[in-house]
Amino acid sequence: MLNFKNLKYIFLIVLVVPGLYFAILFVNSLSNKPDIKDIGIIKFDDIISNQSVTNNQELIEGNQNDEDFSYKLIGIRYGGKDSSVVVKKANKEHLVVVGQMLEGRFELIEVTNNSAIFRNGQKVYRINYDEKN
Repeated sequence: MLNFKNLKYIFLIVLVVPGLYFAILFVNSLSNKPDIKDIGIIKFDDIISNQSVTNNQELIEGNQNDEDFSYKLIGIRYGGKDSSVVVKKANKEHLVVVGQMLEGRFELIEVTNNSAIFRNGQKVYRINYDEKN
């Protein structure tokens, strides 16, 4: 049978060793501070591209000149690179993210707050969002 003196030392070691370990981790975490760099003030005008894709190419309004592209824009999620649209043709709805292909033929190249621009080769199509849907 263990006497109480040995039991006391075992109990003390079981408590002190993890306590010292956590104290060392705490001191180490205080010394590891993040390196915060000053990036200055970013103006909104600097972020917006001066040249839009629509400036260089001729646009074909959706549902007018090409019967093959008869999609209806029913939803927009506008947010820079993560922008996406929901388009509908007949009874099929498609969710398309910028840079993704719609039915393997039309690439979504730009989303604004009320329209989407698709490209098929040299032809560029714009679909405007109609809130009456």
